[in-house]
Amino acid sequence: MKALWEKLKTWEKTATNREKFLIAFVSILVPLFLFYKFYYVPTKEKINILNEEVKKLDLEIQKYEDMARKTAILETQMGQRQEFLERIKKILPSEKEIPDILRQVSDLAKENSLEVITFEVDKEVPQDYYNIIPLKMEIQGRLSNVMNFLNSIENLQRLIALNSIKFQVKKNQLNAVVTFHTYKYTGASLEKKEEKTKGEGKREKEV
Repeated sequence: MKALWEKLKTWEKTATNREKFLIAFVSILVPLFLFYKFYYVPTKEKINILNEEVKKLDLEIQKYEDMARKTAILETQMGQRQEFLERIKKILPSEKEIPDILRQVSDLAKENSLEVITFEVDKEVPQDYYNIIPLKMEIQGRLSNVMNFLNSIENLQRLIALNSIKFQVKKNQLNAVVTFHTYKYTGASLEKKEEKTKGEGKREKEV
């Protein structure tokens, strides 16, 4: 050991600057190489993998946050549509109520001292989620009574809208030909109604 130490002392004195530089260079380079190879590179790879995982997680979180927002919006819209539907149901008569509405219209005409000459229901006109039911009637009486009758129609609970009115004078009497529209709630879209009508027509042909 003493001999080795003596040899090192002598080497330091006898070694050239080139040899000393190479030894210093190797003593610095080797630890750096080992650090880069066995610590930096594996750590960098792990960091890259973790970064990719974080990005994927961020995308997943964003996806679910978007879904949650859309769900909340859809729930709000559905609630609003349900409220609107309930309001519509209150003013649009059902099929069972149509005869009663016709009676109410006829009674209002008589209450306003009008003579009902004709009163008929035209073919229903399908729309999205409801049908238009045209009511045509010819009434006879004073103009003031006709106007009172029309005002009374507007005050009915169910929706009945004046579509057209035409005045005529027959045998010195004022006649009014009036068309009302009332509406029947169906709950079916126009597309489904058309499919149902086509299906019924096809079955009739087969019979």
